[in-house]
Amino acid sequence: MFFKKYVFGDVAVYYVESPVEGHEKTTTVGLAVYPADAEVDPKKLHCDSLVQVAFKGDDSLIDYTRGVTMRNRAATVLKVVKQVHFSSGVLNTYLTDGAGNEYIHRLNYDRVTGVFTVNVRYENHTKGPRTLEHLSSFSLSGIGALSRGASTTAGLTLHRMTSAWSRECRLKSEPFSALGLDMSWGRYGVKVERWGEVGSMANRGYFPFAAIEDAAAGVTLGVQLEAPFSWQLEVYEEKETCALSGGLADYEFGHWRKEIPAGGSFTTHMARFCLKRGGVNAVCNALVHEADHRLEVPETEESMPVLYNEYCATWGNPSEAKIEKQLKALQGLPVSYFVIDSGWYKPMDRNWCNAIGDWNVNPEIFPDMKRVVEKIEAHGMKAGIWFEFEIAGRDSDVFACKNAFVRRDGTVLTCKNRRFFDLRLAEVKRYLDGKMTYFLRDNGFKYLKIDYNDSIGLGCDLPDGTPSLGEGGRQLAEESLGWLDHLREEVKGIVLENCASGGSRIEPLRMSKVSMCSFSDAHECAEIPLVAANVSRVVPARQSQIWVVLRKNESDARTIYSLCAAMMGRICLSGDIGRPKEKIGLIRRGLEFYSSVKEIVRRGDIVSVDCDVEYYRMPTGRQVYVKEYGGRRLVIVHFFKDAKDVELPVVGRLADAFTDLSYTAEDGVLRIRAEEGHAGAFLFGD
Repeated sequence: MFFKKYVFGDVAVYYVESPVEGHEKTTTVGLAVYPADAEVDPKKLHCDSLVQVAFKGDDSLIDYTRGVTMRNRAATVLKVVKQVHFSSGVLNTYLTDGAGNEYIHRLNYDRVTGVFTVNVRYENHTKGPRTLEHLSSFSLSGIGALSRGASTTAGLTLHRMTSAWSRECRLKSEPFSALGLDMSWGRYGVKVERWGEVGSMANRGYFPFAAIEDAAAGVTLGVQLEAPFSWQLEVYEEKETCALSGGLADYEFGHWRKEIPAGGSFTTHMARFCLKRGGVNAVCNALVHEADHRLEVPETEESMPVLYNEYCATWGNPSEAKIEKQLKALQGLPVSYFVIDSGWYKPMDRNWCNAIGDWNVNPEIFPDMKRVVEKIEAHGMKAGIWFEFEIAGRDSDVFACKNAFVRRDGTVLTCKNRRFFDLRLAEVKRYLDGKMTYFLRDNGFKYLKIDYNDSIGLGCDLPDGTPSLGEGGRQLAEESLGWLDHLREEVKGIVLENCASGGSRIEPLRMSKVSMCSFSDAHECAEIPLVAANVSRVVPARQSQIWVVLRKNESDARTIYSLCAAMMGRICLSGDIGRPKEKIGLIRRGLEFYSSVKEIVRRGDIVSVDCDVEYYRMPTGRQVYVKEYGGRRLVIVHFFKDAKDVELPVVGRLADAFTDLSYTAEDGVLRIRAEEGHAGAFLFGD
């Protein structure tokens, strides 16, 4: 029987050959992870296949699985051909079914963060085509409660993150028992919790993240998926332990299937996982640091400069005259980017939202766009502009060019007022180059905000008209990602912002190709700090752009509240900048405090997010957000209706504070008097 154990840092990785129950003399090889110091008996370690794959027509290996999971189909019965362990931390496992279906399972360990990267490559060495209907990026099995000898899932908790417009990445924690993930008395059947997203908005419904926590043992397993199109995660329980797997949505969940010709191959996107002592914040910190370390952005981004976006001042009606006034009002504030948002292209008789697609500058509001860019640069800022380039609106002329758009079952796919350009077509790429790429370059823009305000849902036809919804959608998403690479190549040094109705496309792969994301469309709501804290668990802080919408007549308390919320990521000012000198001074003071804590914001670990708010639209209670780095600690507090005072143990002296709250910091305790609608940021350490 095949058995291998490898130790990476404080984690042990086990490759275990296990019998397939109910199938005499049939075995498969699984992958399990445990703390390196845990006592694991290999004879009791039961796993199912580390490659979860299904072909069209495959038999099920396990009873009662049809309709609830495509795991453990006949194709998962594999043997290990060889393993190659490189000193770099890469461990490749080569598997075969003996009939020409071969796989490379690639595991890569990052020594700095303790995060593993994993994916699977399928190679068709049979004599004919094979049609894939399921191929997971990863599968970990043998998961049990260490606190109970790892022979049961009793006591485990599943953490997920629900997402909706202006409600991105909210943590949802449920015990296995509440999910029905406990075995029946007869041990028959399987229990499955499968979830994900169908369509081109990967963070609508759920963020592609899961964590399984054994609180009694103090251990948590966490995972994130690269998921540019329909994706799924599933917890699969059979007998006394469970498995966690995920990747591209399968045929049952996302209607994906792909024919692989003889000699062809298919490689999944990456999944990343880690096993950490501690709770959900521990695995989130590790995954975020790993993403941050991989990120390649223009040098100007390294200092996390502050932005100004004019959208919440003009609401889609910008003009050269308005921008001139805003530039004058911004003088004296440390702002590095000025972003012109939607509406610069719209005819005077049309709404900005439905006029997208033609991308012709409106000469009545912008007589000379290059001159506007030069004015922005003369004020010491780089100019940015908004596009929703993958979509055309009903009020655009190009909307009638049906051959330019994706189809479903032969009919142009239309979502109310939007159609989706078929980025797979050469003529569409030429059109977009002329309308966007050359426009950016010729006018000197250094920043591009990319929006995306609907989803294609289940998918679209292939370019030749073949109905293959999941695969068509996957191809379109790959072209969208490739276009980001194209833009970075054609417009050197461009800073890219990923926006999709706020944060509906902030999945890990797309985020690896951009400098920033719009964390949410919660522009000036009371719940901004709640959403900002949630997003910070899964997006590096230097990429999470948070709105600070300023209003002429707002109180100082509201200005402080907004600025403190944005200190969990990147500050993006908007709204009414022209205001009394005293208010400009308060904003400058907030930005100075932010500058002093940027290293904590960017590189720090989330220590805790203590939030007792239930309903975001009518928040009651308070949130205390704590992050630390290099012996320094940042505490950000927001109070809502009926909030209670805060008493928080702290280490070190109070170095600075940005707040209008009444507080004391004595004898190792920070005490803050609650006041609805007020906030504060406190820095501890030298």
